[in-house]
Amino acid sequence: MNRINGINYLRRACGCFEPECTFKGTTGAEFESWKADTLSKIERLLGFDKLKMCAYKTEKTESVQGLEYNGVAYIREHYLIDTLEELQMPVFVLRPENGCAKAAIALHPHGSDGKNGMVGIMDEEIKESEDKLGFTYALDLLAKGYTVFCPDMLGAGSRRPISIDKPKKSDCTAINNALMSIGLNLHGLTTFELRRTVDFVEKYSAEYGIDTSGLLCVGFSGGGLASIWLAAVDERIKNIYISGYFHSLRKTLLQSNFCGCNFVPDMWRTIDMDAVAMLAAPRKLYIETGSDDNLNGEDGLENVYKMKERVEGVYKNIFGSDNFRFAVCEGKHKWYGAFINEF
Repeated sequence: MNRINGINYLRRACGCFEPECTFKGTTGAEFESWKADTLSKIERLLGFDKLKMCAYKTEKTESVQGLEYNGVAYIREHYLIDTLEELQMPVFVLRPENGCAKAAIALHPHGSDGKNGMVGIMDEEIKESEDKLGFTYALDLLAKGYTVFCPDMLGAGSRRPISIDKPKKSDCTAINNALMSIGLNLHGLTTFELRRTVDFVEKYSAEYGIDTSGLLCVGFSGGGLASIWLAAVDERIKNIYISGYFHSLRKTLLQSNFCGCNFVPDMWRTIDMDAVAMLAAPRKLYIETGSDDNLNGEDGLENVYKMKERVEGVYKNIFGSDNFRFAVCEGKHKWYGAFINEF
């Protein structure tokens, strides 16, 4: 055992406790009580009590017409949305020219130049990344008749204060370090901001006659992380599709994923990914992962299946629902789209 470099100490320290918000109930009443208590605790950890949404305001800065993808003519609009004082979130809106009856939010992974890669705006470096990871699912949803909303999350895309000239790099760790020094964290700030994106989707959809009753949120990798947490705290998200991000936090983040957007003080003692996913129940939740996805951690699919069994148990035993769907795809860390044809 190596007692010098600290890795064994960290593994033991992280593995010697059960998260406080582990669900152990068997009834609907117990689940609702657990859910209310859990939401209160994680919203405090995310720092929501220290954040205040500013007045709702948007500005359209661009409208490009005459675009086409897989036979679908569409308009691409660019908006700036006020979220907090001194913060604006850029958002692309992809709207089919022949009208649209449904809305989707598509959240970008790392390495896609934020929302740009999602909508097919990419230089050679990003194109190489897209060929490997396959993150243009915003366009796939557009082709299925959705109006798609693609925000840039803080630290990526056009919101990189440090690495703005490096489109594949994110500034998550530097931003998170600064935020933690003042009692906040990037994960919480991102989740808080994304709720304003949902506000924008609702107001925009009302103007164009788009139905948000089945609002879909899709994300791969870091976008999957953001999607499942947004769905956990905002029940306006009715359909959730997570790709490449479903594993025990403590089982993977010490081995394969060190980006600052994953780390929140005291989060591991409070909750793990299975409980976060349970907060979405009984809404429709679709999860896919690669059989050799490095984010699954050193236990591989073993820890993923444990997460899956617990979430599936809540859907079936508490709600009698088959709204939870899960797929393992052959391959590494990438977007597979195993359920895309169901939307």
